[in-house]
Amino acid sequence: MSKRRFVFSILFLPLFSILLLSGCSFKIPKLAPKVAPISKLPAEALFIDKDAIYNRTIALIESAQTSIYVEQAEFDDPRLIQLLLTKSRSGIDVRILLDQWQKVNHGTLDLLKSQNVSIQFYPAQKGQIDHTKYMIIDQSRAIIYGPPWTASGLLAHDLAVELSGRSAWKTATLFSKDWEFTTTFPLTVAKTSLLPEDNIVLALNANVKQQLTEQILTSTKSIWIENSEITEPDLKQSLIDAAAKGRDVRIIVNQTNANKTSDTLAELKENGVHIRYYPKQPDLGMNLAIFDNSSFILSSSGWTFNSFVTNHEFSITVPSPTASDKLGQVFNQDWERSID
Repeated sequence: MSKRRFVFSILFLPLFSILLLSGCSFKIPKLAPKVAPISKLPAEALFIDKDAIYNRTIALIESAQTSIYVEQAEFDDPRLIQLLLTKSRSGIDVRILLDQWQKVNHGTLDLLKSQNVSIQFYPAQKGQIDHTKYMIIDQSRAIIYGPPWTASGLLAHDLAVELSGRSAWKTATLFSKDWEFTTTFPLTVAKTSLLPEDNIVLALNANVKQQLTEQILTSTKSIWIENSEITEPDLKQSLIDAAAKGRDVRIIVNQTNANKTSDTLAELKENGVHIRYYPKQPDLGMNLAIFDNSSFILSSSGWTFNSFVTNHEFSITVPSPTASDKLGQVFNQDWERSID
């Protein structure tokens, strides 16, 4: 033992003994639990079904001062095409990415390209679908869509969410990456943003599944889902495990797709998950999950193997009790009108 350590021991041990004999105790400070971030996204940022979604889309396009970025799975709506063309002619920087495998997109691309609008097909491989659906205005506001911009898509029971905080800027940076991947030319998007932090998580591809898994695992009361299709094995098992722990796991599925997923739905039912089928008219379009009525995830398509492994997908995770409570009310209304 070194001389310095020996001297320290001689001085410290008697002092320590005196403190113990005098009744003094040492309190080890407790580390405060990590507080989960909360988003202040208001209920007014939610747009449900065609009229609300469509009217807000038009208002946002008309309000654009510098740029409009669009990424869509399907797009052939005549009025939206004309609005974007008008904005492009007025000097607004309009950029559009579409999935190349959807037939409806070919006419839209040919028309807008002939009018010198910057529009491209996302370079998906064969068998890969670009399900991403959003629009960004002036790099400061974004609207994330459940429905595509088609007549049938907009008629479905669906949801769009408007972002006006830092997540809107983050969405612009993601679009810029997709644009550069498509054209090799990056867009000019600021490296930082002065927009307020809104604690909304954006996820792509396999990370969408990761977000869903984390939310399912950490839920303590309820997991309410409206989804066009659920077949992904890991998520199915996570829902079964949550039901076994006593969570209120309820799923509303699209009746149109029920036959394709009958085995999965039967297994979920057998293991305590409550399932109802949304009426066929209109179709259920949204892919939404609400956790403990305090946070939600909106994803770009159903929960399938291809969604998380093959396709180009997008989701937002929003820890907003206010917005989640509003969506919880919508879910309960849909639950009542759905059938066993």
